[in-house]
Amino acid sequence: MPLPPMVSACVMSLTIGCASNIIAQRLKAYIEDAPFVFDYTLFWQLTAMGLITTPINYHWQKWLEFMFPAEKLVKRSRAPTSDDAEKGAFNRDDDENKRAIDEEVYVRSWANVVKKTIADSMTGGALLNTTMFLVLLGLMQGKTAAQIANDIREEELSIIWNSYKIWPLANMFSFAYVPVERRIVFLSFFGLLWSIYMTLVASRLSA
Repeated sequence: MPLPPMVSACVMSLTIGCASNIIAQRLKAYIEDAPFVFDYTLFWQLTAMGLITTPINYHWQKWLEFMFPAEKLVKRSRAPTSDDAEKGAFNRDDDENKRAIDEEVYVRSWANVVKKTIADSMTGGALLNTTMFLVLLGLMQGKTAAQIANDIREEELSIIWNSYKIWPLANMFSFAYVPVERRIVFLSFFGLLWSIYMTLVASRLSA
């Protein structure tokens, strides 16, 4: 029996997140030229964070698609084919007295794709996710409200700025071509390197 779309998206996202966590920890040891010691605490902290944030992001993507559908229904006319003739699908004559067919089809709305990209970059995709990351990580590390606020002041703009180097392009592609129920999985694959970066940030903040 297939898993519900949101559950499937969460499982795939968490799997990719766990892989990026392991890679990041090994990379950190390599960069620092230090023996590799797996940080189980950091691993479970980021796994728990994924369990909390992935459903939120899934519903955020659903809301964006509801507000700015990637496709819109338009009417158009086309020349009939032999299949249409067999089905008796002709419904009007055009100016040249040749039968033509009126139909409704879905076409991509690039205006909505751009609107979703801007909305995601300015709010949920950047500001909300970065704030959730810093607040949840701080709570799991037992930091005070003042310490968490300080992390937000010092880290948030830098993280958001770096996110703009990859996410607007990834989001525009996913908004245009990836079904909404598969979007979190696609972005998780695309964000493997980003997850490695965020793990390194988390490791630095936990030091």
